[in-house]
Amino acid sequence: MQVPFDREEVQALIHRHNLDVAKASIREMNQLVNALETNFATKFIRMEFGIPGLKAAEVARRADARALLEGDVAHRYAPFEGIPELKQAASQFAKAYMYLDIPPHCIVPTVGSMHGCYIAMGLAGHCVPSRQNILFLDPGFPVNKLQAKSWELGTVSLDLKDFRGDALAAEVDRLCQTHAIGGCLWSSPNNPSWVVLTESELKALAEVLTKNQVIAIEDMAYFGMDFRHDYSVPFQAPFQPTIARYTDQVFIVFSSSKLFSYAGQRCGLTFIPPTFATQAYPHLQQRFYKPQMLDAFIHGGIYPTTAGVPQGPQWGLTALLEATVRGDLNPFQEVREYERRAHLMKKAFLDHGFYLVYDSDQGMPLADGFYFTFAYPEMTGAELVQELLHFGISAITLDVTGSHYTQGLRACVSLTDTSQIETLRHRLQCFQQTHPRRKP
Repeated sequence: MQVPFDREEVQALIHRHNLDVAKASIREMNQLVNALETNFATKFIRMEFGIPGLKAAEVARRADARALLEGDVAHRYAPFEGIPELKQAASQFAKAYMYLDIPPHCIVPTVGSMHGCYIAMGLAGHCVPSRQNILFLDPGFPVNKLQAKSWELGTVSLDLKDFRGDALAAEVDRLCQTHAIGGCLWSSPNNPSWVVLTESELKALAEVLTKNQVIAIEDMAYFGMDFRHDYSVPFQAPFQPTIARYTDQVFIVFSSSKLFSYAGQRCGLTFIPPTFATQAYPHLQQRFYKPQMLDAFIHGGIYPTTAGVPQGPQWGLTALLEATVRGDLNPFQEVREYERRAHLMKKAFLDHGFYLVYDSDQGMPLADGFYFTFAYPEMTGAELVQELLHFGISAITLDVTGSHYTQGLRACVSLTDTSQIETLRHRLQCFQQTHPRRKP
């Protein structure tokens, strides 16, 4: 099938799905592109969906299956707080790769890191009745703001392109004092800009959040994936940067989806420093039934939402963590495949007239990783996302990520393997020929 596709057919499918593609969620865009692929019998360059493009390690799949087939766990409810073996393995992992002492009882499995973020935001936004806003260091994962809304919490946004270094802490301080902030959420590496907060930024941010009694929510969905540094050697520096070195008032939310490619089993972890775990907030009693943070997380957060994580996936993640700490498995090396893909894909876009929206990390080159952001001169993000569909390329707009720079799109590299790079280059060449830049 030649590109561009028939425009009337593309528009008819968009209309049939009742979508405004400029504001479409990740899942909505995914459904639309599935329909377009079927209609045109052509495989798209899929950049809209942030799911792993690698297989989960065999050690996880075997442990998961063994729990079901030999462990006879199917007829028993999982404990709300998680199985002891996973909690112990996670504690060792925290020491090995973050150099943090988090005891097993302060680590709680969740149904993916999204679940951990959801509960953490609910707790942070309801500790103090007068501080029911969540501050997002944007751009970010679009669903997080929907989660905050479901807790009846307000949202405030700061764009990391505008505030880095000393300016970041200063602006967070200002927003905390003027917008009744209860919690502050970010990911680092950032989804989708792939900028990474430095140790000095994390330290200054911790000081500001502590001063304003704001709870940090550190989303480590892309743990160890700043490939400019090697975090793969257990118990040896460098360690994964974390704000938990500078404050105890933090939820560290860990995902097994990206580092371990274990997305389908929906098993994440939330680490709660022990002093924070025992801290009491009387107002939590009303909504979460317990005043202490760890109890509220488990009994007021886990219990009424999922009542725990299925035991098979918990055993699978246990095996992954144990094998990694022992040195039998090096997932950090495996996921460097995304670095290679990002390098090739970025070059393809830059060679055909596109530019990067988030183009540096405090003056230093961005790491190549799971995401990047791009735009085309003289086109809005809304125009670009729709136009690229005619060329068999899918992404989502930066607008839905909370970015203040809405002329661009978010690209995920995970589903584009190296065998598709020439197809991508050909389609971008066709796009460039069809959309020549106007002369000044």
